[in-house]
Amino acid sequence: MIPRLRAVGILLNNEDQVLLMLRRKAGRAYATLPGGGIESGETPAEACARELLEEVNLVVTVGEEVLVLDNLDNHEHYFRVSHVSGEMRLGDGPEGIRNSAENSYTPQWVNVSELDAVNFVPEQVRALIKSAG
Repeated sequence: MIPRLRAVGILLNNEDQVLLMLRRKAGRAYATLPGGGIESGETPAEACARELLEEVNLVVTVGEEVLVLDNLDNHEHYFRVSHVSGEMRLGDGPEGIRNSAENSYTPQWVNVSELDAVNFVPEQVRALIKSAG
Protein backbone atom coordinates (compact mmCIF):
# COMPACT_ATOMS: atom_id res chain seq x y z
CA MET A 1 0.00 0.00 0.00
CA ILE A 2 1.28 3.46 -0.89
CA PRO A 3 1.28 5.72 2.19
CA ARG A 4 -0.76 8.93 2.18
CA LEU A 5 1.53 11.97 2.27
CA ARG A 6 0.64 14.51 4.96
CA ALA A 7 1.99 17.84 6.22
CA VAL A 8 1.46 18.97 9.81
CA GLY A 9 2.06 22.27 11.62
CA ILE A 10 3.27 22.80 15.18
CA LEU A 11 2.12 26.27 16.26
CA LEU A 12 2.94 27.62 19.70
CA ASN A 13 1.74 30.97 21.05
CA ASN A 14 3.37 33.32 23.57
CA GLU A 15 1.59 31.66 26.50
CA ASP A 16 3.31 28.28 25.96
CA GLN A 17 0.22 26.83 24.35
CA VAL A 18 0.08 24.58 21.29
CA LEU A 19 -2.73 24.67 18.76
CA LEU A 20 -4.53 21.32 18.62
CA MET A 21 -7.50 20.05 16.68
CA LEU A 22 -9.88 18.32 19.10
CA ARG A 23 -11.69 15.53 17.29
CA ARG A 24 -14.73 13.38 17.86
CA LYS A 25 -15.09 10.63 15.30
CA ALA A 26 -16.78 7.22 15.43
CA GLY A 27 -17.42 7.65 19.18
CA ARG A 28 -13.76 8.38 19.88
CA ALA A 29 -12.37 11.65 21.33
CA TYR A 30 -8.77 12.63 20.66
CA ALA A 31 -6.56 15.56 19.71
CA THR A 32 -4.07 16.02 16.91
CA LEU A 33 -2.08 18.80 15.30
CA PRO A 34 -3.61 20.63 12.33
CA GLY A 35 -2.53 19.28 8.98
CA GLY A 36 -3.57 17.14 6.08
CA GLY A 37 -2.85 15.64 2.73
CA ILE A 38 -0.20 16.90 0.35
CA GLU A 39 -1.77 17.61 -3.03
CA SER A 40 -0.17 16.87 -6.38
CA GLY A 41 2.46 19.47 -7.22
CA GLU A 42 2.74 20.77 -3.64
CA THR A 43 5.80 20.62 -1.46
CA PRO A 44 5.22 19.46 2.11
CA ALA A 45 5.83 23.03 3.33
CA GLU A 46 3.26 24.46 0.89
CA ALA A 47 0.74 21.85 1.98
CA CYS A 48 1.36 22.69 5.63
CA ALA A 49 0.59 26.38 5.05
CA ARG A 50 -2.54 25.56 3.02
CA GLU A 51 -3.81 23.07 5.58
CA LEU A 52 -3.50 25.52 8.48
CA LEU A 53 -5.46 28.11 6.53
CA GLU A 54 -8.15 25.57 5.60
CA GLU A 55 -8.40 23.97 9.04
CA VAL A 56 -7.90 26.82 11.52
CA ASN A 57 -8.17 30.03 9.45
CA LEU A 58 -4.54 31.08 10.06
CA VAL A 59 -1.93 32.30 7.62
CA VAL A 60 1.41 30.95 8.79
CA THR A 61 5.06 31.03 7.86
CA VAL A 62 6.39 27.52 7.62
CA GLY A 63 9.73 27.05 9.33
CA GLU A 64 11.98 24.13 10.06
CA GLU A 65 10.91 20.57 9.33
CA VAL A 66 11.39 18.87 12.69
CA LEU A 67 10.16 15.33 12.07
CA VAL A 68 9.26 12.89 9.32
CA LEU A 69 7.12 10.06 10.67
CA ASP A 70 5.51 6.95 9.23
CA ASN A 71 2.25 6.77 11.17
CA LEU A 72 -0.38 4.16 10.34
CA ASP A 73 -0.86 4.51 6.56
CA ASN A 74 0.60 8.03 6.45
CA HIS A 75 4.04 9.48 5.70
CA GLU A 76 3.94 12.71 7.72
CA HIS A 77 6.11 15.85 7.58
CA TYR A 78 6.04 17.99 10.77
CA PHE A 79 7.00 21.67 10.61
CA ARG A 80 7.35 24.48 13.13
CA VAL A 81 5.08 27.29 11.98
CA SER A 82 4.65 30.93 13.00
CA HIS A 83 1.37 32.86 12.98
CA VAL A 84 1.23 35.68 10.43
CA SER A 85 -2.44 36.68 10.33
CA GLY A 86 -5.99 35.48 10.85
CA GLU A 87 -8.16 34.74 13.85
CA MET A 88 -8.08 31.14 15.01
CA ARG A 89 -11.37 29.33 14.36
CA LEU A 90 -12.52 26.30 12.42
CA GLY A 91 -11.64 27.13 8.83
CA ASP A 92 -13.70 26.99 5.69
CA GLY A 93 -11.95 23.92 4.25
CA PRO A 94 -13.19 20.33 4.20
CA GLU A 95 -13.17 20.07 8.02
CA GLY A 96 -15.49 23.05 8.36
CA ILE A 97 -17.81 21.65 5.69
CA ARG A 98 -18.11 18.16 7.16
CA ASN A 99 -18.11 19.23 10.82
CA SER A 100 -21.02 17.54 12.66
CA ALA A 101 -21.88 16.16 16.09
CA GLU A 102 -20.69 12.70 14.99
CA ASN A 103 -17.51 13.96 13.25
CA SER A 104 -16.44 17.17 14.95
CA TYR A 105 -13.40 19.40 14.59
CA THR A 106 -12.64 21.98 17.30
CA PRO A 107 -9.40 23.96 17.18
CA GLN A 108 -8.17 24.86 20.67
CA TRP A 109 -5.08 26.22 22.40
CA VAL A 110 -3.80 23.75 24.98
CA ASN A 111 -1.09 24.48 27.56
CA VAL A 112 2.00 22.45 26.71
CA SER A 113 2.33 21.68 30.44
CA GLU A 114 -1.11 19.99 30.29
CA LEU A 115 -0.46 17.94 27.16
CA ASP A 116 -0.15 14.69 29.15
CA ALA A 117 -3.82 15.02 30.14
CA VAL A 118 -4.91 15.06 26.48
CA ASN A 119 -5.61 11.96 24.38
CA PHE A 120 -3.09 13.15 21.78
CA VAL A 121 -2.21 11.21 18.63
CA PRO A 122 0.25 10.24 17.37
CA GLU A 123 1.85 9.62 20.75
CA GLN A 124 5.36 9.84 19.26
CA VAL A 125 4.93 13.59 18.67
CA ARG A 126 3.98 14.48 22.26
CA ALA A 127 7.61 14.72 23.46
CA LEU A 128 8.52 16.87 20.46
CA ILE A 129 5.78 19.38 21.35
CA LYS A 130 6.75 19.39 25.03
CA SER A 131 10.39 20.13 24.16
CA ALA A 132 9.33 22.98 21.89
CA GLY A 133 7.13 24.65 24.52
